[in-house]
Amino acid sequence: MGIKKKIILGWLGFEALTLMLALPALGQITHRVKFEALPRAAHVLNEISPGESELLIASNAPFMVISQGVSDEMKLDLQVNGYVNGVAFGKNAQNPGPIASCKKPETKTPAILYLSVRKTAANRGQVIDQAVKITIRHDPKTKPKFSVVTLDQKLAKIAKPAPNCSIKISSAQSFFQKH
Repeated sequence: MGIKKKIILGWLGFEALTLMLALPALGQITHRVKFEALPRAAHVLNEISPGESELLIASNAPFMVISQGVSDEMKLDLQVNGYVNGVAFGKNAQNPGPIASCKKPETKTPAILYLSVRKTAANRGQVIDQAVKITIRHDPKTKPKFSVVTLDQKLAKIAKPAPNCSIKISSAQSFFQKH
């Protein structure tokens, strides 16, 4: 065996040895370093008619829907997938959490109408595929301003939860609740 062959085989052996020693160290890096995107919630507001608005929301973190400027009852509905203007949404979405069907902000200051417990994205994909739809019905004479924010944003920290609408109980229901 010539000197050139010995040098090449020696070099290849050295490379193989260093590679075997380096792989566990590289594996440790991936366990110690956390690669995460910043919390984001993107939304599109669509005014369907006076008194009815749709929010298409896609998020990689829990989020809030906040209303400002109105202190009237608002009816809410959450839809995880479906169609908006003939375009499919929610193919890769998940239910972000339960929603109250009616909220009534007490003042015109920022009020939390909906607080999710998880992100909308269930799987990777386009934003529209990770989106859910929240429909909000309100008095057509009012013009609320809706915002969608993640929990770490400034507006989320100053907004107060809007109470659920009061439910009127009939006298028969009241009788059965007492007995």
